[in-house]
Amino acid sequence: MGKEDYIKYLCAVGYNSSGFSQLVGQVTACSSTRPSVLDMNLPSITIRNLRENINLTRSVTKVGPVNAVYKAHIDPPLGISVAVRPDTLVFNSAVKTIMFTVEVSTTHRVNTGYYFGSLTWIDGEHVVTSALSVRTRIPYYTEE
Repeated sequence: MGKEDYIKYLCAVGYNSSGFSQLVGQVTACSSTRPSVLDMNLPSITIRNLRENINLTRSVTKVGPVNAVYKAHIDPPLGISVAVRPDTLVFNSAVKTIMFTVEVSTTHRVNTGYYFGSLTWIDGEHVVTSALSVRTRIPYYTEE
């Protein structure tokens, strides 16, 4: 995570630009569209109110040997569908940072507590695991 990630997070949770401009020591403004707090580039993923399909982004930077190919392995939380695009990360001397999208949806039709799973990247030698926690919240609809 870098400074830009923290700025996007502060914008996502509603801080105003002048307040956090003082914090970061330079004039900084939020983009015109409010970012999602789910896109904060943390290694773990927590969705506290999954109502509909969600796409969130992460980026990962390779810090070890230059060439590596990591394949995604998903252990989804109970009743939750998780897909990763791309599902293979290829690092080389020119590519050290890669962004990927995590697509999350629920098959639950009632509100749930948290269910847990993981997203693991494996290159045959190294294993990098991110925790997943998801709670389904179904909106209440009334028929008239």
